[in-house]
Amino acid sequence: MISHRGTRLFGAVVFFAIFLLILSSTPSTPPSLRNVTNKAGAYVPNNLPKLSDLPNLPNIDSFRLPFHTPTHKPPEQKNSTSGESKWYSDWKWLNPFSSSVTLDENRSVLPPLPPRPSVFTYYNLAGKQKGEAEADRQLLLTWRRAWWAKGFRPVVLGPAEAENNGIYQAVKAKGLSPELEMDFMKWLAWGSVDSGILADWQLFPMADYDDKLITSLRRGTDPQFITRLENMGAVLFSGERGRVNDAIKAALDRNNLKDARSIVDVVPDDFFRVVEKPKSFANYDLNTVIARYAPIAEKINENPAVGKLALVDLINLHLQITFQNTFSSGISVMKPFPENTTVLVNPGVKLAKLITQCAPAMLQTSCPPNNPSCIPCTRKNSLRIIHPGGYINNSAVYTIGILPHPYTLLSVNKGSDNVTLPYIRRESTRDNWLVESTKNLLGNRLDGSSRVVPFKSIVAGDFGMSRSLWFTVESFPTNPKDTALPPEIIDDLDWHFGFRIPRETPHGKDESQKPLMDDFPGGDEEKIKAEFELIGKAREVLKGERPEDKSIREISEAWNLADTEAWRFVRAFRARSVVERKKWEEEEKAFVGS
Repeated sequence: MISHRGTRLFGAVVFFAIFLLILSSTPSTPPSLRNVTNKAGAYVPNNLPKLSDLPNLPNIDSFRLPFHTPTHKPPEQKNSTSGESKWYSDWKWLNPFSSSVTLDENRSVLPPLPPRPSVFTYYNLAGKQKGEAEADRQLLLTWRRAWWAKGFRPVVLGPAEAENNGIYQAVKAKGLSPELEMDFMKWLAWGSVDSGILADWQLFPMADYDDKLITSLRRGTDPQFITRLENMGAVLFSGERGRVNDAIKAALDRNNLKDARSIVDVVPDDFFRVVEKPKSFANYDLNTVIARYAPIAEKINENPAVGKLALVDLINLHLQITFQNTFSSGISVMKPFPENTTVLVNPGVKLAKLITQCAPAMLQTSCPPNNPSCIPCTRKNSLRIIHPGGYINNSAVYTIGILPHPYTLLSVNKGSDNVTLPYIRRESTRDNWLVESTKNLLGNRLDGSSRVVPFKSIVAGDFGMSRSLWFTVESFPTNPKDTALPPEIIDDLDWHFGFRIPRETPHGKDESQKPLMDDFPGGDEEKIKAEFELIGKAREVLKGERPEDKSIREISEAWNLADTEAWRFVRAFRARSVVERKKWEEEEKAFVGS
């Protein structure tokens, strides 16, 4: 029989054996965690650049511990505020909570602005009548808008830039044909400023944002070669400034200058890398217009000013059709809590209606020259607008999201502005908006904090940025008599989409004179008015300086940390895009077409 001392000794040996066995074994991932991991993995892009390709990277320690808490607040960056929005651009933008990076609750961490390669065009105003010059200005504006929306920095050059090139006099001394001299002037202007892309001002990017050739051009130029398009003449080149000037010098030494009509004929072939004729660009030169759009050509022949303005309308229509064909499954205006957020998401609905609006009947069968088999916008096949409760992960669906501040959402869901601490703690669910908006994507098990990073990726990641547009409720009016979208927002969105958004309803009504319920067919007018009132009162609380306003605002934010983070992120991301464009326009205001 084993003694008590032997029993204790045996028990101790067994305990340590089991303990060592546990330590030496490899833990398995429970099924629920594996599911979460798989879903979260969907948000990691599979086309991430190599570390060596990323400019201005922080030291490697920051990548090993990307979300460690800094000791001091990072310095304020230039152009990093707009109204109440503040942001800090940094590679750590996918940290769930910005305050752990900025040490500032109101300062959001945004992804660094992607570099915008310059795309240059050449325009000479000489000899143009006033009306035609104004029409050209509208055409150049359309050109700049289309290229900006695809991630480029469009710049209009002129004779002054060409004359600044040291090779200018050598070109003038050759006595070239007018056509060839014009090509040389374009290259001289290009070679005097910077590396990038030279495109004809009648050439438009007519494809989706992620088109392979457009994406390749956004990556930058090849230092060894000048890229050109096969069988498209001298409409687009991409190259380094030094290589461009070397090509000009080499061309001037050729013996066939007097017989040539294009710079492609005289620049030696070893300077070029030829890309197969793409379907990414639409060229609206006179020959194309005559061949495909005879009514426009006739107008240009009769009156260049009137004809070119008609061409502007045609190009704008084609850009809009290209967008509609890209997102053929429709536009999603997210509507979580559909019983209480009709007014809240109405600005998104109105924007979607404008984007899907079809052209006048006389133009409805028109397609871009690079896509003659497009699906034109007609009343029978106009793009549908859907109202799902959450985000739809479909590349053929464009998403418009309107985020409420947590206090605003608490008010409209309760149906009262009497939002108190007991109500928030006992009767409301944390991070309600974020959970509801991502249920279809992430399921029901994750808490709000675990949904912040996937949501930020949807808003500002490479995939989501070109397929969605996000606002805060507080960006729009709350007056029931003023349901039209603010003109300054529409003007800015022209640059976001790359085409001029229609300003009128299909029936030509003045938005400001419409009855309220025209925007809410079949709705309860009293309920709609009450929701307007609640959103207006919530905005007063958010802006209020009274202690009770600050207190309830802070409580609602503290109870909904993930919703608050998402709301601030969207507000800052939208504000930064506006600041970026306005800064660029200020720099380019002296150029034609600005």
